[in-house]
Amino acid sequence: MTTPDKKINVTTLGNLAQILPYLLGHYPDDSIAFHCPGPNFVDGPSMTCPLPDDPTEWQQTAKAAACNFIHHAHSEGHNPDQGVIVYLCREPRPGQTAEDTAALLEPVADWITDVLHEHRSHALQTLGLVANRWWAFECLTEGCCEGEPLPSPDDPDSVVAHMTRLGRTPGPRTSDILKEFQPTADHDFLHVLGRTALNFKKQCATRLGRDSALDTTYALIDIAMDRFRNGTHELGHELAARIIVGLQDDGAVDGGLALAEDDDLPHARRLWAHLARHCAAPYTQEAVPALTLLAFVAWRQQDLITARLALRQAITTDPDYELATGLHLGTIDGEDPRELLALARQARADRIAGTQRPDTH
Repeated sequence: MTTPDKKINVTTLGNLAQILPYLLGHYPDDSIAFHCPGPNFVDGPSMTCPLPDDPTEWQQTAKAAACNFIHHAHSEGHNPDQGVIVYLCREPRPGQTAEDTAALLEPVADWITDVLHEHRSHALQTLGLVANRWWAFECLTEGCCEGEPLPSPDDPDSVVAHMTRLGRTPGPRTSDILKEFQPTADHDFLHVLGRTALNFKKQCATRLGRDSALDTTYALIDIAMDRFRNGTHELGHELAARIIVGLQDDGAVDGGLALAEDDDLPHARRLWAHLARHCAAPYTQEAVPALTLLAFVAWRQQDLITARLALRQAITTDPDYELATGLHLGTIDGEDPRELLALARQARADRIAGTQRPDTH
């Protein structure tokens, strides 16, 4: 098995375990990952599925994920009857050893294998990755392939050594990616956010008030963007809170989508992530529009991993938020985000033109 450049040989189970963050572009903490090897191994469809924190939910999750991957592989024009590689990634919880965690994962391998067999496929290998060690659940020899450490990066035959020589780096861990937009409780800010939300609701009690509030949100987003273009990394509590509550209006989100021009992408990304991080409990619902806008910007930057993780958090928080669902499908179907950008630009221009027309009534 080789990578597309045919310079990396994956000949051991240790290297098979070690290649995962290069294969996916990130290391999927607490997840199930599937891969159908193509002609050069890394060719072929891949998919990840979050593994719930509660092990009692793993059987249902594993079966659904395996079924979904079979359908995904077929949609990608790949026949999964040639075999699937499965990775079970889980970090030990407090009080658990790596061996404890691996023992919890072993039944997941069996459940996935059963589903694959039902769909005329099979697991080439099912690897448990725990605390930088690997378990090969397909190996039936007692004491073999259990808790082996990942190959040392200093080993000249390791995947990491080969990739380093080629100037490649492994993708980041999911947990590190999530830090960009995970909420952090700031009780002073949450007090301001609650007060601002109440005032916003009162203002929007009438149609005239809603229109005025939307215009104000547009203006404040422009102010915030100008500040981030000029190097700002933080907004004051009042401004941040007002934009967050303003984004609960779909019209404001449409306006935010338009701020994804090439030159503005890094600034918009910092702004939306900044706002999402401020939406801690009990205001996690308010983060959904900011997460969706962050995902759109990441998509425009071709950072599909961050885009999908942000959308996953948005959809988990609000399964009925249609824009997040639509963007998620777009990232899967390979759509061009610039088409949505063009629509958003036009909607924003129409909105501005409408507010500037003289009143003829």
